[in-house]
Amino acid sequence: MEIPLFDAEATLRFERIILYPYPDLQKIWARCWVTAVEDQHPNIELRVLNPDGTEDNSVYMMMRSEQRIETTLHMRKPTPGTRYRVIAELTLGMSDTEMQVLDTQEFEMVLEFRNPDAREPGFGFGVDWDEWQQQAD
Repeated sequence: MEIPLFDAEATLRFERIILYPYPDLQKIWARCWVTAVEDQHPNIELRVLNPDGTEDNSVYMMMRSEQRIETTLHMRKPTPGTRYRVIAELTLGMSDTEMQVLDTQEFEMVLEFRNPDAREPGFGFGVDWDEWQQQAD
């Protein structure tokens, strides 16, 4: 009997992304989940845009083999209480000519501390924050 580790029908995409600003609001903890697809090693870029559309910070991670990726973003000019736009892009390929965009997700993040240990909702998509909070009770 063979037990498959990958779903042959699955397409590479973001399953969920969550962000939590640290208490000092200088850093943002980020975790991304991508579908598990055999022999696919995507690039992941996370960008945080200021309210005027300029980039505050970003991180680019090449050819990731993990299904769950964790990183920290460092804010250049943090403004507490401000709404920032987060753009996540999942691609395959190593050069501009062969780069294939597989998934793009955008969402807002307010720069304010949210405590994951206290089950406060973070920012992102793919999480039912109400259900997550109720699991603490």
